[in-house]
Amino acid sequence: MALMPRFNTSCTHRRRWHYLPSLLVLIGITYLSLIKQVPFTVMEDIPLADKWEHMLAYLVLALCLASDGYRARLSATALFAIALLLPLIYGGMMEWAQYYFPPRRCEWLDWVADAIGTIVGVGLFAAYYFIHNTNLPTSAQ
Repeated sequence: MALMPRFNTSCTHRRRWHYLPSLLVLIGITYLSLIKQVPFTVMEDIPLADKWEHMLAYLVLALCLASDGYRARLSATALFAIALLLPLIYGGMMEWAQYYFPPRRCEWLDWVADAIGTIVGVGLFAAYYFIHNTNLPTSAQ
């Protein structure tokens, strides 16, 4: 009798799909960070448009990670650690990687804009749920 793999239908297995929106945002940020030229300009007439775009992208990433972690019922500590630390680390890695993808440039002010967007995104998520008295899960279940 051949051994057949058993499919895990536990809660842990289903949690993986909760991060699909965050994964799609990460793929989009990676693509836009490493291509030679962005195919569109959203805010070209605005001063410091590049920095605003970085802040917006990482604000969306932080919000996605926080809401995905909440749906996956992570503890509040894990949820906020992931939503804050992952975009900060990822933003730094993307800036460093751009050095190897000319004509892209490694600009640490872009990473600062990423960090500001991340902090604002996590802050918005926290404010919304604490104001609306939604209980964050206290332990991973």
